[in-house]
Amino acid sequence: MKKIWEVLLYCWQLPQNLLGLLLVSILKPEDSYSFNQARLYYSTRMRGGISLGRYIIVQSAMKDYTGRTEWHEYGHSRQSLFLGPFYLFVVGLPSMLWAAWWNPGRNVSYYRFYTERWADKLGGVDRC
Repeated sequence: MKKIWEVLLYCWQLPQNLLGLLLVSILKPEDSYSFNQARLYYSTRMRGGISLGRYIIVQSAMKDYTGRTEWHEYGHSRQSLFLGPFYLFVVGLPSMLWAAWWNPGRNVSYYRFYTERWADKLGGVDRC
């Protein structure tokens, strides 16, 4: 029964899971670990982090930091579980546009945006 549930969840998140699998095959990460219901990959070819369904990819240089990036990205993974095929439109695209537009010189926290604030909350990340 557990396997059936896992297949159903994978299908529920199919668009982002396929994109995540494609990105993993392109980036060829050096390390990977089980991370709750997701798989966490570290890649030197990645800048920052991204979560696509069950695939979390984080820059290798962040591996020895506080772990907040990994837990933040896990929060995005949980958003994907909740939203299923709507994740890419409700979270993924707005998050990518925010990341492209955001500028640290504007004195506005990157994590103020709704997708990032929600991911922090779901991942248990406290930025205070």
